[in-house]
Amino acid sequence: MKPIYSILVFFLSSFLLSQSGNILPGQKTAIESLSASAGFSSQDLYNHLLSQYGAPLDDLNRMQGAEVIKGFQSQSIKKPVEKETTKTIKRDLTVATSLETGMQKRFHFLDGTIREGEILSIENEVIRLKTSSGTFNIPSEQFLEESAEITNKNGEFFIGSVLGETAEEFVIRTQYGDAVVQKRDIQKMKRYHGGVLDRKSEERTKFYQGESKLINVFLDPTAFPLAGNTFYLSGLSIGYGLTDRFMITSKIGSNFNNDLNLHPRMRFYHKKSAQKEVAASWGLGLHRKYPAESIVSRYAHAITIDSENAEGESEPIPLNELKGSMKDISVTDVTNESVNADRFYIEAYLVFSSRRVNPTGRGKIGWSTGIKASNAFLDRNEFLKPSVNIGGSERVVSWSTEKLYKVPFRAWASLEYDLRKDLKFLGSAWIDNGYRAMNFSDLASDYLGDDGTAAFSLESAAGSVSMVDFDFGLQYTLNETFKIGLHFQQPYIDFYWEFFEF
Repeated sequence: MKPIYSILVFFLSSFLLSQSGNILPGQKTAIESLSASAGFSSQDLYNHLLSQYGAPLDDLNRMQGAEVIKGFQSQSIKKPVEKETTKTIKRDLTVATSLETGMQKRFHFLDGTIREGEILSIENEVIRLKTSSGTFNIPSEQFLEESAEITNKNGEFFIGSVLGETAEEFVIRTQYGDAVVQKRDIQKMKRYHGGVLDRKSEERTKFYQGESKLINVFLDPTAFPLAGNTFYLSGLSIGYGLTDRFMITSKIGSNFNNDLNLHPRMRFYHKKSAQKEVAASWGLGLHRKYPAESIVSRYAHAITIDSENAEGESEPIPLNELKGSMKDISVTDVTNESVNADRFYIEAYLVFSSRRVNPTGRGKIGWSTGIKASNAFLDRNEFLKPSVNIGGSERVVSWSTEKLYKVPFRAWASLEYDLRKDLKFLGSAWIDNGYRAMNFSDLASDYLGDDGTAAFSLESAAGSVSMVDFDFGLQYTLNETFKIGLHFQQPYIDFYWEFFEF
C-alpha cells in the first residue's frame, strides 16, 4: 500500500502547488459584475488593478482574484472620484456617425465598455445591438466612432470609418467608397476609437490568433494542459482541468473493460510573453487492471511463433504476419490468461512545448517534443503461453530477442500552424517500437470492438510495423467548444468537445 500512498501524496502536492495559477474565468466574471455594481467603468477597474497589483484583470492570479472579489463584497474598494480632466476627455471623444443596420464588429462606448455584436435596427437614435450576452437598446450617442489608417503590402493607403470586421477582412468607408481590406495583406495599421489612438492597433496578430489551443496533437500530448474548471470529451478519452496547471484524463474504452485508469498531467514550467509561450509538463498513466492481451496485441510484431519454411527449416514469424494455416491464431490463443487479472500498468512521459507569433503576423506556430516509457515489458515472458497448437503440432511462442524490444518507448515531435482563426495544420513524427500502421477498415473494427478487443480503444494486433513514421492533417474549430480533425494515420478522425466552467 505504501506506493499508493506515495502517489496520492504526490498528486495532492501537485494540486496544491497549482493553486497559484492564472485567475479563473468565473473569478473574472464575478469581478466584472461586482465592479459594475459598484459603479466602476472598465477603465476604473483597469486603473485600480494596475495600481494595486501592477497587472490587468487577465494577468492576476487566483489568490489576487479572490482578494479583489472579497474587497468588492465588503465594499472596501470604493469608486474613484472622477476628475474634471477625465470628464473633459470624455466630452472630446468622437461619437460614431457611420452606424448601419447589419454592422458586425467590436463596438466601443463612451463609458469605456466594449461589446462585440451586430446592429439589428436603428430607430429614433436608439441602436438595437445583439451580442452573445443578450440584446441591448443603446442610444446612438454612446457609440464611439471607430476609424482606421491601413497600408497594405502593395503600398495602398486607406483611411476611414470601420464598418465591419471578420476573421479575414476589414470593411473601411473611405471618402471615395467602401473598401474591403484583407487582413493577410496588411503591412501596417492604426485604429482610433472616439478619435483616440489605440496603442495596440498595430499588433495585428490579435486578429489572427487561432481559437483552438491544443492539449494534444493527434495522440501525443503537448505541455499545455486543459484550462481550469473545464471538462472535455473525445472519441477515446474524457478529461477535466482541475487548475490551469494540472489536469486528469481517463481512457473510455479501458474503463468500460473494467480497467479503471487515470492519466494526470502537470505543467511544472511556464514562461509567457507577448510574442512567445513555452512550457514543460510531466504526465503519468495509471491502470489498475491492464489486460495482458492489450500488451500482447500492441507488441504483436515483437512476438514470434515458430513455423516451417519451404525447406522444412524452423522460421519464427511475427504474430501480426501469420498466414495460411496459422492465420487464425489470435492474441487470445497465445496469451497466458492467468496473469490477466492482476496487471498494474504505469507509463510516464515528459514533454516540452513552444508557441510563438508567426513571423508573417498571421496566427501562431507551435511545436512540441516528448518521450514516453512504460512497464509493459516487466515480467513479459509470463504474458505468453510457452506454445500454441497448430494442426496437431506445438509451436513455440516467444518474444523477439532484438534489442529494439528491450524497453517500450515512444519519442515524438509535433507541429501546429494557424492557417486561419478556425483552421490549423497539424503534423507529427515519431519513433515508437509499439507502432504499426493500420488501414481504416481494420481501425474501425478495432474501435467498435468487432475484432474481439475492447470498444472505444485502439489495441488491434493488425497492421504493418512502422517504427519511424509521420502524420499530418487539419483541425477545424466549429465553435469555441467543438473541434474536428482529419488526418492520414490512425485514428484518422478526431473530435474534441469542451464544456467550460463545468
